[in-house]
Amino acid sequence: MGRRESLDADVFQPLWAAGWQWVWIVAGALFLGVYLVLEFGDSLEGVGIIAGGGALAALGIRYVNRRYETVLDTGIEQAQSITLEVLGTEDDDVEVSSIPTDGRALLLVSPAREYELTTLVVSSDSFVVHDDATVSLAHRYVSVGDDAHHYEYTELSAVTYEAGRLRVVQRDGTADSYAVSSDPKSALSAARERIAAVESQH
Repeated sequence: MGRRESLDADVFQPLWAAGWQWVWIVAGALFLGVYLVLEFGDSLEGVGIIAGGGALAALGIRYVNRRYETVLDTGIEQAQSITLEVLGTEDDDVEVSSIPTDGRALLLVSPAREYELTTLVVSSDSFVVHDDATVSLAHRYVSVGDDAHHYEYTELSAVTYEAGRLRVVQRDGTADSYAVSSDPKSALSAARERIAAVESQH
């Protein structure tokens, strides 16, 4: 069964939230500031609210843009750990590689709101493709499902990457293809070594 946990990252929550909600902060400050000016003629307070909202939004955006890489790395590591638990993988000699794919972006904010993860697990007896995990930066959670594809090395003939697709080719000629955003070189190298070792025994 899948799991969802809070993303265990050290951030200053008010600024982190402000960076992701900056559009609403600016819109709210503009509305309230203009209302005070037009309804009560209070230009000083109205302009102050507008300027304060803009400053908070700018600080939040800068904070998110400077901190997101650390937060994303933490989320990926957390997702990997949960994935291994969900898969029931206890082998110490395991190669794990997670490839994040950007989700929807927000204007002026460098990272995506959330990232879909494809995790490759190279264990002693099988190659696993797990493509059922999400790291949400905007809402700070990690979600890992139990949808995984297991391949015994005795059934595999090749694993390749080309043009954004991971191909897993079985000995009977059938092939499965998965979209991944970058070449998982380390995991594929480890998988090929396991496939070659199995072939040498036959």
